[in-house]
Amino acid sequence: MNFTDHDELDRRMKRRKRRQRSDVFWNILTVLTLLASIGLIGALLMIYSNPFISINPFPPPTLPVLVIIPTSTATPVVLPPTWTPTVGITETPAPATSTPVILPSETDASIEVFPTAAGNSLYTFGLQATPSAVNSETFKPSTGCAWQGIAGQVLDLQGRHLVNIGIVLKGTYNGKTISTQSISGTHTEYGDSGYEFPLGTTPIASTGLLSIQLVDQSGMPLSEQVIFDTFDTCDKNLVLINFRQVK
Repeated sequence: MNFTDHDELDRRMKRRKRRQRSDVFWNILTVLTLLASIGLIGALLMIYSNPFISINPFPPPTLPVLVIIPTSTATPVVLPPTWTPTVGITETPAPATSTPVILPSETDASIEVFPTAAGNSLYTFGLQATPSAVNSETFKPSTGCAWQGIAGQVLDLQGRHLVNIGIVLKGTYNGKTISTQSISGTHTEYGDSGYEFPLGTTPIASTGLLSIQLVDQSGMPLSEQVIFDTFDTCDKNLVLINFRQVK
């Protein structure tokens, strides 16, 4: 080997060492770049999950404090449990001749009615007295025994006559269904607020088949339903049922 060969070997060795140093540098740089990329990705994930983290260079603006404005609460309107209609009162002068008022006697046959207590009643009207069965000639002398019916009157709290109050009669009489209506003040022979329901021309006995009730103009009940009997004798061919305002 001559001198020239030695020089060539030295140059090759130097080039190899330079390449090795260069490879080490690039390897280190690659590792650092990889670590930096991993750290950057981790930081981005942390910022994404919590934008308000301290490492976020561009944190979102702080939201203003939520102001809760109170809202008004509607107060429900509570209606009374029952509606009490206002009825018109007609004052009439006392008649020249007084109309007899027939009160029930202990000998009258039983007439079934629903109990009416002025203090606890849900209705505006109740019975003035226990219904009674009398001879129709007391009020209608010309009828004799060839007539049967129901009649009465309607009074206010002060005992004054009330007219134009609806009265409904329902039930069964002589095998036929009855559903008819009248108003107070149409038969003044029983008083200025008198009413009447003719049933037939022959007294017939019935038990609990007929009922009577006061109603307003829309058909709403103003009194409890009164169930009563009829009788087949001439001295009890008229059933008197009087109503009076209780509140």
